[in-house]
Amino acid sequence: MNRTASLVVRNLLFTIVVPGLGGVLAPWWILAGGGHASHPVAWAAVSLIVAGAVMYAWCVWNFAAVGRGTPGPWDAPRRVVATGPYRWVRNPIYIAALAIVGSEAWLFMSLRLLIYAGVMAACFHLFVVGYEERALRRRFDGSYEQYRRNVPRWIPRPPRPRGQPDQKGAAMARIAGVPAREAGLYGRVAYYFTRRFMTRLTGRAPEGMLAPLEMYAHVPGLLRGYAGLEQASGKLQRVDKRLRALAELKAATITRCEYCIDMGSAISRRWGLTDAELLALPNYRTSELFSDLDKLVIDYAAGMSRTPVEVPDELFAKLREHFDDAQIVELTHLIALENLRGRFNLALGIGAAGFSEGMVCAIPDGA
Repeated sequence: MNRTASLVVRNLLFTIVVPGLGGVLAPWWILAGGGHASHPVAWAAVSLIVAGAVMYAWCVWNFAAVGRGTPGPWDAPRRVVATGPYRWVRNPIYIAALAIVGSEAWLFMSLRLLIYAGVMAACFHLFVVGYEERALRRRFDGSYEQYRRNVPRWIPRPPRPRGQPDQKGAAMARIAGVPAREAGLYGRVAYYFTRRFMTRLTGRAPEGMLAPLEMYAHVPGLLRGYAGLEQASGKLQRVDKRLRALAELKAATITRCEYCIDMGSAISRRWGLTDAELLALPNYRTSELFSDLDKLVIDYAAGMSRTPVEVPDELFAKLREHFDDAQIVELTHLIALENLRGRFNLALGIGAAGFSEGMVCAIPDGA
């Protein structure tokens, strides 16, 4: 049996066993409890039952197509399901089940069935809070935490545009990252050491700090190459840290990458930039806070980060007066790498992680 057929069979069996028992057999038994079946009264309720069934089918399809699993905890999905109705609310499948049973109570005007729906609601809530959410945190690490921050548990809310940050500064990416348990041995090692390195670098360890790396983990070969590139870049020391911070942060503000600006501001503070300098970066040419060399490096970062690139011969000649060839190559690489990070994160909707939460942050160009 191929994978698609297996998914269909598994979800069909789940539907027969769980919703079939809880949403069909149990209500029938309750209605027939007095020795005779109740008769439909409020036929308008049928439309809500149909709507609940459609919602349930939509949820199951997302579990199979996106998560490659079933709603059952014994056959859980491999990815965080954050598509379709799951963009509006975290538990639409439970809401669909309650809508069906509640509408059945209305259809038959049955108080006993209404009480049963209330008990179901209480059991669903206790199960979600007491077991399911904890299991999802363990299974999916930061990707579920990011989803949980953005999507309510029970009350549906229109989804934010992809990549738009919430009030805490976190944003939901357009695709789910690969959690540590599914990243393979190399991925888990890369996650561990990257988290340690970034914590030392920024002084913070927010939940979404590994979001870009979790995206690269979808392509293990790229993850290895990118991790090696970042590791080599982190060891570069030819360019003064202050100048490096100014160059990378200016590139981040031009691409307007929230994740990069958030992290870059935290690093820049630890490398000597003041809050006033962070805020003055958009107007650096007229600011007295920056030296002529600062402004030269920022000019170079700005020119490299524009489309098309604008680095005139005069500007490059001035760089040669202050840096040797190796330093220029290093500086050019760091600015180019920051552009790679920014455009990668922006395209995938990776927002601020919270490195600079509660502190002054650089301002995106044109903001």
